[in-house]
Amino acid sequence: MTSVIPVSTLVTYQRWTCRIFDNWHHLWATGVQHLPDFVQNTFIILGYIGLLLIVFEAGLSTDITLLYTNVLLSSVVALSGVIFPVGISMLLLSYGYGYTLLQAFGAGTALCSTSLGTTLALLRPELRRTRTGAILLSAALLDDIIGLIFAAIIPNLPYEGSNSSSIIPWHIIARPILVSFGFGFLTFMGAYSGRKLLSLADASPWRKTLYTGHVQLFITIATLSGFVAGAKYAGTSELFGAYLAGTFLAHVFPSPAYASTSETSAVSPHNPDAGLHTPGSAFAVYILPLLQRFLSPIFFASIGTALPIRSLVLVDGSRRVIWRGIVYSLLMIIAKAVVGLWILVWPDRQSGHGWCGTRPKQPRNDDANEPNRDVSPSKGDDEDTPVIIPRTRSAALVGLAMVARGEIALIVAQLARPLLAGDAPSGSQASEPFAVVIWAILVTTVGGAVGVGLLLRSWDR
Repeated sequence: MTSVIPVSTLVTYQRWTCRIFDNWHHLWATGVQHLPDFVQNTFIILGYIGLLLIVFEAGLSTDITLLYTNVLLSSVVALSGVIFPVGISMLLLSYGYGYTLLQAFGAGTALCSTSLGTTLALLRPELRRTRTGAILLSAALLDDIIGLIFAAIIPNLPYEGSNSSSIIPWHIIARPILVSFGFGFLTFMGAYSGRKLLSLADASPWRKTLYTGHVQLFITIATLSGFVAGAKYAGTSELFGAYLAGTFLAHVFPSPAYASTSETSAVSPHNPDAGLHTPGSAFAVYILPLLQRFLSPIFFASIGTALPIRSLVLVDGSRRVIWRGIVYSLLMIIAKAVVGLWILVWPDRQSGHGWCGTRPKQPRNDDANEPNRDVSPSKGDDEDTPVIIPRTRSAALVGLAMVARGEIALIVAQLARPLLAGDAPSGSQASEPFAVVIWAILVTTVGGAVGVGLLLRSWDR
């Protein structure tokens, strides 16, 4: 529950803080390494709070129905996006570059995640409502969950220079996985039960008080703190706990059925006490401005200062890290992009496309004469205007959008840094395996985002 105090205090002063620190984050990153240790530790703590809130926001905005409607195909795409990067990393880094198997595994786990934030930012709302968008978001979400599980496993693996045994105990790998599944199951049961209990109290006089801004803010912070603390002590990632807290609140507190349109539309950052709130709207009004202007820049700047910029071009007097990093980056792009092929071969009942391209007899529909496409109504000037995505375009979009690794990959890489550094001297430049991993994360994140942007722009022509 210790997270309640700093977050609540920051929220109280968020109006003044946002104005003071709106542009300040551009200046501090260059000189932060020259600050005293206690100041740097303070920024690290603030950055970690920002990270927890970023992951919490992702859970809060998750549509659980996306996992239900396309769970099989999304799971296959997500698992392929984990197996291919880890497998290629084990082969290339271990047998090609001569790194240890644990170093190769650590690199693969860092590159198995997908940037959910980048995916959400690049997809237009009408694309998110298509089958392709549902599959893509679900697969990216599952990859991030797997990445968070790896984040709990990696720090406990033995590495050269540590006092740990070279034999990995079974509980180091099994405990985070089992705890994560158990945590997720209990969250699902708790969310289902909580929503049922709230639905039974629709006519209660205190129901409207429950949806006021300050009450929802307290519930949001208390739930987030409890989930994060519970995840830490249970043995899984605090980030996974933050994500589950968001999904829990999003399911338990839907928009109140008795709220009028004027009440719900009155909620805004300029008038936070008006109308009725859900955890999502309370987060957007009270916490999101502070997160966007203060905590999030501190988090990303703290990651930027930790990147081994010099080691990306020179390690131990050799520049081979450049070509090794580029080769590994290209293979990591391919390892994620190939998952889009599942869209081409997966049976689609609506279009009649089967495993072998066979099409069961379908009723004739002159408005849908293209059998291999993804159709969803768009919310534009005409509600009946469909967004049509041919099957080949869907495969290309899923493949390119899964390439970007993003913040979760950087987090896992930082956690795996002792493992990747191996026997590198303490305080020296990062070892070559770590630099190669950073190369791959940066190239795939930028390349994936640019590729999706160019693809979507080509569709608009």
